[in-house]
Amino acid sequence: MASTLHTLKTYYSNIMRADFARIPTQHQTLLNTLSAQVDSGALSAASAQSLIAKLAIESTSVASLSYSFFTGGTPSSVGFDYLISPTGPNPNNLNSSYYATFNVENRFINFAMNLGKVGEGATWFTANYGDMTTRQALIKAYTEIFATVPSDAKVDALLGDQVSNGQGGTFSRQAYFAAFSNDGLEGLGTKAAIVGWLLSVATKEGLGPYAAANDAFLADLGPDGVALFRSGLLTAYGPAAPAGVAGEALTVAGDKSVSPTASDAALKSTANNDTLTVTGDIAGGVTIDAGAGRDTVKVTLGTFGKITTSDGGDALTLGHLLSTTATLGVPAQYGTVALGANNNVVTLKGSMAVGTSLTAAGTNNVLHVDRTGAVDATFYDGAISGFQTVYYHSSRTASVSGASVLYSVVDNAADKGSVNFNLNNNEVVVLKDTPNAAVVTTTAVANGQAKVDIHLQAFKGAPTTVASPTMGGGFSVDGGSIGLGIYAGGGASNQNGTLVLHVDSDSTAGLIYGWSTSLAAPTFRDALPNLTIVGAGKLTAQIYNTFSNVDASQAGDLSLTYAIGVSATAQTLRLSDGTNDLKLVFTAPSGSLNFTPAVSKVYLGAGADTVSLASSLLAGRTELTSLSNLFIKDGTALGAPPEIVGFQKGFDHLVLDGMVRAVTANVQVQADGKASLQDALIAVSAQVSANTAAVFTFNGDTYVYAQDSVVGVNLGDGLIKLVGVTGLTVGTGAGSYDVHYG
Repeated sequence: MASTLHTLKTYYSNIMRADFARIPTQHQTLLNTLSAQVDSGALSAASAQSLIAKLAIESTSVASLSYSFFTGGTPSSVGFDYLISPTGPNPNNLNSSYYATFNVENRFINFAMNLGKVGEGATWFTANYGDMTTRQALIKAYTEIFATVPSDAKVDALLGDQVSNGQGGTFSRQAYFAAFSNDGLEGLGTKAAIVGWLLSVATKEGLGPYAAANDAFLADLGPDGVALFRSGLLTAYGPAAPAGVAGEALTVAGDKSVSPTASDAALKSTANNDTLTVTGDIAGGVTIDAGAGRDTVKVTLGTFGKITTSDGGDALTLGHLLSTTATLGVPAQYGTVALGANNNVVTLKGSMAVGTSLTAAGTNNVLHVDRTGAVDATFYDGAISGFQTVYYHSSRTASVSGASVLYSVVDNAADKGSVNFNLNNNEVVVLKDTPNAAVVTTTAVANGQAKVDIHLQAFKGAPTTVASPTMGGGFSVDGGSIGLGIYAGGGASNQNGTLVLHVDSDSTAGLIYGWSTSLAAPTFRDALPNLTIVGAGKLTAQIYNTFSNVDASQAGDLSLTYAIGVSATAQTLRLSDGTNDLKLVFTAPSGSLNFTPAVSKVYLGAGADTVSLASSLLAGRTELTSLSNLFIKDGTALGAPPEIVGFQKGFDHLVLDGMVRAVTANVQVQADGKASLQDALIAVSAQVSANTAAVFTFNGDTYVYAQDSVVGVNLGDGLIKLVGVTGLTVGTGAGSYDVHYG
């Protein structure tokens, strides 16, 4: 279980979009204090989290509130990274030096002015505020942000109060906004600056529905980094809409249209909460118009016609969306569904033909794609858009334009195949409570340097036993594996994507693997180098060694298997500060040895780590029976051995069981005084019996040397370096030793 401090740092990181290494000193001090208070019982975990969320007022809250007001929805997860993250692609992010001198109010003002005057919200803001006076704009914005109409005296004070002009004098607050925007007292930028200032006041003082909704958004974002992105704060996190009045319960045949203006009462929908059930297929040319209200529409078979609702909050269950074939004088008909604004929930239980469409207006719309147990063909050739959150209940997935969070929640044993997600670099994938394998592919930007976020929430993937390359760059893998493929232009130098695996709760992942494929040459396959593991949950997984840079320093407890080869590419694995169990597969050199091997390193964390030797990366396989990774070139040059860095004597353990069954003692005298590691190794090897090992120190480091069946240093031997540690205990049996064999 992750420590309280690690859990709070993860909560902070999820909200602030900053890795542990970039937590400001004053914030780190606060996290340490809060952690100690929670551990002592002086403070609840919820209260600590609330205090952490308040730190977002200078960054995340600026973006979430401003975007929600001016564009109708918060940014996507990728958008937040761009706007906030100190390690993101935007040099002028809210944590950059550009904003360092801005106080909270000016951050909001600057951000709002840019959005409302020239940015993504300019069209909407111009249409809704452009023709107003500055006074009228303030009244309208104040009323929305604080849910109360300001008095004339309040407006006079807000615009007319004297504030510093920065030159030793004062001017009116309205003049201050105008000076900030450089847009005149009645300019659009000045009005936008006023909105930003009002949002800052609401947030600082915790007043009004916007501030309350933003608090709820941050509380949702903190635990796992997943929230209702691209949705309006009030829509997604504001007060629930009134339940409304029950309307009509209509059951109609598929050849009859329903509308609020129908003359037949049996076909007339209302402005209240209607329940409409359609029997049979909805025929081409037929319209089911549920009108206003929070309606429920159920169509169990096909739709060739049209379904519409008007004002959001509707729940639909749909079968297939189908099309008819055009005949002489009769055009083709295409099933379409168009939903009104906000808070719609749709369950699609059928397929979609070419030309059909399923759209929702507004934000906080949820789509469930549920082909659970389907035995007929499944195809999603129609267009789906307007849904911010999508749940897949079987392995069959549909592409949803503009979606922000994609969940895999497969809950039927018959549908536990591989789930395939095709991303556009804006979606977050969540594998939740399901043992499915998942294959995620994305068309990368910036020459393949994409970042893809996958969240594991009680994911229960089985261990992988088979992994083999396939044509086109992918892999054939069994178990509960997770694969990421990035398709980009260029060759190997451009294939530099990163998989960020968020372990939100304890999960077992099977094999984690990745590849890059060039769009210009689809058969080209190259390694995907970067894997980052974060989160408070424990991860049990196998990691494919094409991930040459694995950073799990911000993860919780780990139980990993990882292979380290001998090549010109260095591999680096960084463990967390939790309690870790690492199984290393040190593969032997193979093929041409005409290269200089790179030094691969494993960095241990501050917690108790057990490093053992494994025979294979894949579960249930035995490929190695001894440690035999030594590299010798031309019979004279000894390649640098892999290094284990941060090993703590009397605390961490290196377990050689299975690979090393006997150790030759008293060899240290052979290594002492030698000029080089190569000389020391040759001297030690001469004293080590065949098929045994030795542990010795040289220049302040400890080495584990494995002799093969031939005495003398050769390619069948093995070598591991423990950096900066000496005096280790070595033994077998029931004792607790730093280095254990048997």
